[in-house]
Amino acid sequence: MTRQARGSLHVVATPIGNLGDLSPRAVQTLAQADVVLCEDTRHTAQLMNHLGLHKPMESLHAHNEHARAPDLVAQLRAGAKLALVSDAGTPCLSDPGAHLVQAAHAAGVAVLSIPGPFAVATALAGSGLCPIPFAFWGFVAKKAGERRRDLHRQLQPGPDGPMTHAYYVPGRDLTDVLADIAAVAPGAQVCVARELTKVHEQFLVGTALEVVSRLVAEQLRGEAVVLVEVAAGAARNVDAGHDVVALVAAARAAGEPRKGALQRLAALTGRSRNDLYDLWLAAGPGAEEEP
Repeated sequence: MTRQARGSLHVVATPIGNLGDLSPRAVQTLAQADVVLCEDTRHTAQLMNHLGLHKPMESLHAHNEHARAPDLVAQLRAGAKLALVSDAGTPCLSDPGAHLVQAAHAAGVAVLSIPGPFAVATALAGSGLCPIPFAFWGFVAKKAGERRRDLHRQLQPGPDGPMTHAYYVPGRDLTDVLADIAAVAPGAQVCVARELTKVHEQFLVGTALEVVSRLVAEQLRGEAVVLVEVAAGAARNVDAGHDVVALVAAARAAGEPRKGALQRLAALTGRSRNDLYDLWLAAGPGAEEEP
């Protein structure tokens, strides 16, 4: 066998919290790699030190992947054995690596996937929500307007019944994201999965408003997987009167500022801000100023 035929790219899933979840095959692959490609070399160094492995590590992240891919493919074609990892979980799934994998396939280089932890699958298994079908949308948009438009477009039932939608959400954004979900899909079942595989692993299940009411300060750190199960018929025409009432009530209950809420709901439903203001007043006390 020629050295060129031995080059290979190994996509290695790493723990999302508990280091005991790293498989023996993953350890062996990292030990045999010529170079370990990391989303953050400092983070991966902690894992390598835990394993007692000392390997060259190079950064491969969202900002340099396209520029680095040609050189890495050349190394692979020359016989290098490269291991690709992300900070946690399975690479390429809302993490860097997909472009390099595509380039390796295009160059005829062997690509091997070493299975392991994936936060969404872990959350689905422990949530009690409908596991199939599900859609994974990655990280929610940072800008509120874009995020709400995405949620309104994405939170739909499946073709034959309920469907669960999965998102990665930074802890600091949990309250805002849950308020948006409450406005778009007020009746949907939600699960916030936190600290997965760690000592304080937790699943908070209920409607978005029920879950947000149970959040405390220490739960707004790190990252969470947010699952939203949309039942058949739950994603209705938001311009129907009873839906608008529910949207306004959800926005008020979530503590959303009146002015911003009315502006958002007017764009979402096509209803006038005067109509929405009347519904806002009917939903509870306060908000006495005119729109």
